[in-house]
Amino acid sequence: MTLFDGNLRGDQGDQLAQTALGTEIEISQASLADSWKRSSSFGLDPNGKPIDAVISETELYQSNQKNEYITQFVMPELELLYNQIAGTNFMVAYADSEGVVVNALRDEDFKNSDAGKAVIPGSIWTEEYRGTNALGLCLHTGSSQIVAGREHFFYKLGNLSCFAAPIYNPNNEIVGMIDATSDASSRQHHTLALVKLACKNVENRLFTDAFEHSLIISFHARHEYLGTTSAALIAIDGHGFIDGANTNAKMMLNGLNLSHKRHFGDIFSIPFSNIINRLSSNEIIRIHDVMGSAVFMAIKESTTKRIVDMDLQSRSKAPNIKLLPQVFQTDKKDLENVKIKRSYIAEDAGLKRHLLMAKNALKYELPVFIEGARGSGKKATAAELHKLLFCEQPFVEIKCNLLTAENCEEMLFGEAGKLAYFQPLSSISSACLLDKARNGSLFLNGIEALPIVAQKALIQVLEERQEAKIDQGKTEISAVFSSSQLSFTELKASEYLDPAFLEALQGSQVVLPHLSQRLDFRLLATELLYQVSPCHKFSKSALDALQKRDWPGQVKQLKRTIQMLLSNADGPIIRAEAISGGTQLKSEGLTPCMSCSNSPVRKESCVLIKKTWLEMGGNVSLVSRRLGVSRTTIYKHLSSE
Repeated sequence: MTLFDGNLRGDQGDQLAQTALGTEIEISQASLADSWKRSSSFGLDPNGKPIDAVISETELYQSNQKNEYITQFVMPELELLYNQIAGTNFMVAYADSEGVVVNALRDEDFKNSDAGKAVIPGSIWTEEYRGTNALGLCLHTGSSQIVAGREHFFYKLGNLSCFAAPIYNPNNEIVGMIDATSDASSRQHHTLALVKLACKNVENRLFTDAFEHSLIISFHARHEYLGTTSAALIAIDGHGFIDGANTNAKMMLNGLNLSHKRHFGDIFSIPFSNIINRLSSNEIIRIHDVMGSAVFMAIKESTTKRIVDMDLQSRSKAPNIKLLPQVFQTDKKDLENVKIKRSYIAEDAGLKRHLLMAKNALKYELPVFIEGARGSGKKATAAELHKLLFCEQPFVEIKCNLLTAENCEEMLFGEAGKLAYFQPLSSISSACLLDKARNGSLFLNGIEALPIVAQKALIQVLEERQEAKIDQGKTEISAVFSSSQLSFTELKASEYLDPAFLEALQGSQVVLPHLSQRLDFRLLATELLYQVSPCHKFSKSALDALQKRDWPGQVKQLKRTIQMLLSNADGPIIRAEAISGGTQLKSEGLTPCMSCSNSPVRKESCVLIKKTWLEMGGNVSLVSRRLGVSRTTIYKHLSSE
């Protein structure tokens, strides 16, 4: 007798749990029973072992390439989820629409367990191979699932609790799944709620990105929910037509057909031209749909808003709309003015993690050191972190290569000198750089070029800030950023830098990856193009061609290249043919290891590893991440040369 023969173990029938996040989760025992039947029909034995199905390294590489677009949105959520459910013996994973694990984050205990060795990039978790499991069941049903303990088909997995939820794209197609697994013996509905929340965040990001040239509007029956994943989203084009609607919007507008393109005025009681100016003024409006239901509405990107009640009868009472000075134009110019343009892209998982740690460090008044090659965006990174916490305050840059032993005191402290800067209750006003940074951020750009005398002076400033002994009437510097093309370790080894100066700058570190190694390259290139010319777009092949080029000049070189492409463009689409003269990778003569040359499969894998190593600029860690193989395996193939 199997687990689902006869009476169901535990609670009978369907269970409905209300979580702390307000999410209702339906656990269907019937779907589990059906899954067991399917697993048995595949010829699997509950007392045996799951089939260890893993795709080849070549297929994994192709899978990573195929899922690169979605992965850039998933990884930040996966890392956040990992921290939210942190404990012992647990993991979180992202699988694609075919049930293949693309990425997994595991703690050391889980990594060394049998389950941890099975849940690896490239492993297949469909019911056909693994029996009843959360990922396989989620893929089959298209809904979130919990498979706890002995609900797994294989007894070998009976000590695990697994939670999985699907990710849908704007076309309502499953494009992936997120799974959380631990050794907890009881059902943890809050864990599934967190997994579902992560998936919903990814779905919203996919929706916003899919309609990046439309105006994204959120609405909900309660205005305090506008900034949550419960909000409905619609994308509006320049003529007021609805380009797309997310799942929440379709549910809230149930009964109003959104299967074909509809105008805003066909769905809501007020013409779009009558509300666009209020929305663009950062207001929340209250509006009715044509069936009489009231919702609150706002532009999704907006932050601080005030609520304005739009009268249901305002369509017939034109005088009530006197506050709207102009009508929405159909040439999309108003849309371009309303949208908040992104100026800083950080969807690379590693970079995003560094920025999060730096943001937390700034909250505790710790300095932030930014390492990166010339042109990699060190100043932009410092400015972005400043904007997150001190957006209304000054951001003052000191270019260290312009300071000399002779001019540094005047540049830093002004004509009144150092004494006036530190003198308590000084009546001498100064327009020096350090005074301008008070209550704001100070950015020391290129500290490797600072003369010793300037370092000594800055030590005093940094120590004064740390000890909070700034004069009464003068506020202290809120944040200190420093940058260099050298690593902090290399700076410590330099004989030209005072150890006390470096110690004063010790805090959080942000390492900017080489442009060719950034996992968000395509998003970055697209954003830079949009900033320069919103009317142009890259074709997919053009982005592929750009990504294959070498970028010794980093982000600055990429932006300059985009400007050159625009100057020669003969239409709104930049195609691959326009991109020429790039550095080509010299991988034509690659040969497999002696030990791999006799096996076609091993030969192919060996050459792929070497080719990827060249493409990644010799970065073994990045090769490991891209191909899902261990660094030991990579070194083994490289050392045979």
